[in-house]
Amino acid sequence: MKLTQEVIDDIRSSADIAQVIGHYIPLVKKGKGYTALCPFHDDHDPSLSISEDKQIYKCFVCGNGGNVFTFVSNFKKISFPQAVSEVASIIGKPIDIDLAPKKVSRFQPYYDLLSSMISYCNYLLSASKLGEEAMTYLNNRGLEKEVIEYFNIGLDPDNNKIYEYLKNHGFKDEDMIKTGICRMLQTGMADVFYNRIIFPIHDKEGNPIAFSARDYKGTSSAKYINSSDNIIYTKGDHLYNYHRAADAIRKSGYVIVCEGVMDVIAYYRAGKENAVATLGTACTRNQIELLKSFNRRIVLSYDGDKPGKAANMKIGELLLNEGLEVYVVDNRTDLDPDEIIGQYGKNALRDLEAKQISYIDYAINYYKDIYNLENYDDRKKMTIAVSALIEKLKDDYDRDNYMNQLFEITKIRKRVSQNTNEIRYNRKTADISFSIDGLTKAEYTIIAQIAMSKKALDIYQRQLGCLLDENDQRLAMLIIDDYRKNERCSLSRIYDSCDDEQIKDLISSLALVESLPDEYDENSLNGAIEKVKLEIKRRKMADLKEKISRISDVDPQKTAEYLKEYEQLIREIGGNNAKNQ
Repeated sequence: MKLTQEVIDDIRSSADIAQVIGHYIPLVKKGKGYTALCPFHDDHDPSLSISEDKQIYKCFVCGNGGNVFTFVSNFKKISFPQAVSEVASIIGKPIDIDLAPKKVSRFQPYYDLLSSMISYCNYLLSASKLGEEAMTYLNNRGLEKEVIEYFNIGLDPDNNKIYEYLKNHGFKDEDMIKTGICRMLQTGMADVFYNRIIFPIHDKEGNPIAFSARDYKGTSSAKYINSSDNIIYTKGDHLYNYHRAADAIRKSGYVIVCEGVMDVIAYYRAGKENAVATLGTACTRNQIELLKSFNRRIVLSYDGDKPGKAANMKIGELLLNEGLEVYVVDNRTDLDPDEIIGQYGKNALRDLEAKQISYIDYAINYYKDIYNLENYDDRKKMTIAVSALIEKLKDDYDRDNYMNQLFEITKIRKRVSQNTNEIRYNRKTADISFSIDGLTKAEYTIIAQIAMSKKALDIYQRQLGCLLDENDQRLAMLIIDDYRKNERCSLSRIYDSCDDEQIKDLISSLALVESLPDEYDENSLNGAIEKVKLEIKRRKMADLKEKISRISDVDPQKTAEYLKEYEQLIREIGGNNAKNQ
C-alpha cells in the first residue's frame, strides 16, 4: 500500500492521542487532559501534558511536543511512515505500507554469524543424536520443546563442532574471536562454550549479541559461563529477554526483574511473559534506563536466598531514586523462581508472583529480619535506614502512613523532610497557565475557537480578521486554509503538514493552556476578540501620540488630523482608562 495523504488523515483522525501515548507510558487523568512522566528527558515530576480535544501533547520542561505520529516517531526513534504504520496497528486499523529499507548496521556481519550459530546449536539440541543427553536434562527440568524453541536454546557440543560448522559456511576466524564464541589456542581455533547448553542473549532490537552457557554434565566447577564483553556486547548495557517481553510488559502494566535466564524461563512457563533478567545481582545505570523506558511498575524477583534479598534491597533503592514505582515478589522460600517451579509446580510461582508488596513494605520486613528489635541501637538503625527510603516517596499520604507504621515497630519517631516534587510540579503548571499575558491568552482563545468551529471562524473574520502576534496570525491563516481543504479543521493535521518549527511549537503549546475552553463558546470568543481590538486601538493611540510629538511644530494641519483620530480612539475605549495606559 502506498502511504497517501488520505491514509495519513484517516489514521490521524481515527486515533485518540491518549490511547496511543498510553500504549507506551502510564497516563494520569488531570482536568480535561492527561499528564505523564516525560520519556524524552530524565523526568521525576509529571511534565508531559496531553490534550485529547486538540490531539496534541507537550512537555513543558524539554519542549518535546506534537501529535500522535510525532510521539511514536520520537519515542520509538522511527521514521514518520513507520510511526503512521505503528499508530494504525495500535488503533486496530493495521496497514501494509512500503517502508524505506532499514539502514544496515556495521555490526550486521556479527549478528549474521551469531544467528547462524544459534540455528545450528538449536538443531544439534533438538534434532540430532548429539543433543539427546542435553535434551533429556532440559526435559527433566521441565523445559519442553516449545520453550526451547521460544528462547532459541541450543547445544554447543565438544570437538569444536561449532567452529567447524561456521568455518565451512564462510565465516571468518577473526569475527568468531571478536564475538567471543571461539578462541585461538596453541592447537588452533576452539569453541568457548563446548559441552554446554547455550541461551542466546539479544539486544533490545532482537539482534543476537552474546550467550549464557550452562554445564549440564556436572563436569565443570562453573555452572554457568557467560560471554565476555566484546565488539557487540557489554554486559551492563542489556537486559535478557527485553525484546520478547516488551509488548507483554506494556499490556500487563509491569515488568518482572530477575537474576538469570532460567528465572525468566520459569516465569514464562508459569504464564508470565513480562520478565527480564539483569544476568547477575547488580543493576547498572544503562539497565536502569532500559527499565525506565517501559514506564511501567517494576517488580523485583531476585532469589529468595540472602544474596537475592540483598539484591532486591539494593536495586529497589536505585529504582526508587529514579522516581519509579517499585514492588517486590516477597519470596521467603530461599529458592529461585526456577527451583520453585521444580519443587512446587507452576501454580506455586504464579501464586507467589501475585503476592507482590511495595518496596517499602519489603524493606521493613527485611530490616525486621536482620535487626534485633529488642535492642535500642538496632531499632535506631532500622529507623534511620527505612525512613531514608520513605523520604524518597512522592506521595505525602504514603510517607505519613509508612512513618506511622515504622514508629509502631521501632517506637522511635523521626521527622520526614517534606518532599517537594509535587510542589515543584504545581508551580510549573501554574507558570504555564498564568504567566501568559492577557493579550496572548485572548489570541490563544481565538485560535482554539476557530480551530474547533466554523461559526467561530466566521465571527472572527467578520469582526477582527487578523491577530497581532506574527506566529498567531500565521497559524490562524493555516487554520483558514485547512477549512478550505477539509470539512473540519485539525490542529494535529496542520502540525504534520507544517515545516515551521515555531508554528509547530505554538500548536503543541496550546495543549498546556488549561484555561482555554474545550468547546465552542461564543462569549469567550467575543470577549477575546474585544480584547484584541482594544489592544489594536491602544497601539494605534501610541503610534498617533508619537507622530503628533514629532510633527506638531512643522505640520499643524496633519497634527490636527492625528489629534482628531486620537480623541476618537479615546472615546471608543473609555477616556480615563485610555489616558492611563
